[in-house]
Amino acid sequence: MLKCISGKTYCLTTPAATLGLCLIDEHNCLLIDSGEAAFAQQVLAFLEERGLRIAAIINTHAHADHCGGNQLIAEATGADIYASAAEKLFLENPWLIPYTLYSAHPPKPLTNRFIVPPLSPDVEVVPSENGVIEGLNFQFVDLPGHSPGQLGVLTPDRVLFAGDSLLSSQAYETFPCPVVTNVESQLKTLDTLAESRYDYLCIAHGGVVDNPTGVIEQNRAWLLGLIDEVLAAVRGQDMSREQLVNLVIGQRQLTVNTVQYYLAWSSVSAVISYLLDTRRIKTNFHPAGITYTAR
Repeated sequence: MLKCISGKTYCLTTPAATLGLCLIDEHNCLLIDSGEAAFAQQVLAFLEERGLRIAAIINTHAHADHCGGNQLIAEATGADIYASAAEKLFLENPWLIPYTLYSAHPPKPLTNRFIVPPLSPDVEVVPSENGVIEGLNFQFVDLPGHSPGQLGVLTPDRVLFAGDSLLSSQAYETFPCPVVTNVESQLKTLDTLAESRYDYLCIAHGGVVDNPTGVIEQNRAWLLGLIDEVLAAVRGQDMSREQLVNLVIGQRQLTVNTVQYYLAWSSVSAVISYLLDTRRIKTNFHPAGITYTAR
């Protein structure tokens, strides 16, 4: 469950995600992400058995499988919580997450623990690109795209925890559609990861990456494939956003439930915005609604 990556930097595997852990001293540690709320007590107990208190949490982003344990851990240990300014908004107001996903008051299936984490109290914005937290020197790397303010956290041991900026092949097989909110940002994030200097790269759904360049380019190919899929669908015909979402779900044989549908909806919407912004498709206005076609 706990594995040393380098020096005082570890990865802590939970059923929902791989967390980061940095030793502050022999009795205190810092977490990078806290995982799902359902496993927070297990994480606490596991570390307490080893004489470790969680003094702080740095969140890569505000999705429930990364920050769900914040509230319980903070109440139990007094841990300070850190995140980017954009993700702080969602951590302190988690009800906004399903609102942004649904664009209105969400149906109950979008308010479950997989979407809406417990509120995180008193979140502090990370100091700067280079910041000291609990006496440890971290570097923070902007990795938006999957979420608006996602951060990469580079530890003093040169381990970069990159959140959900990348997926492993195994994770992608579970839901074979890139989950993005901003395509342009995600493409830039892939460039950032390719150009950044680190000794080890750890992702939440895949752990330590053996071949960073290969995984980065595989993720780029998955995203470009989704862009091409949407663009091909609107060549020579009008299609609405809902039709495009249904097409992607069908062609990729995605599991159809409310949560998975709106994750696909978000990604396809991001692709539509990207194609509009790059003037590769155009909007058509009809009495019955809006459709899109290739230029």
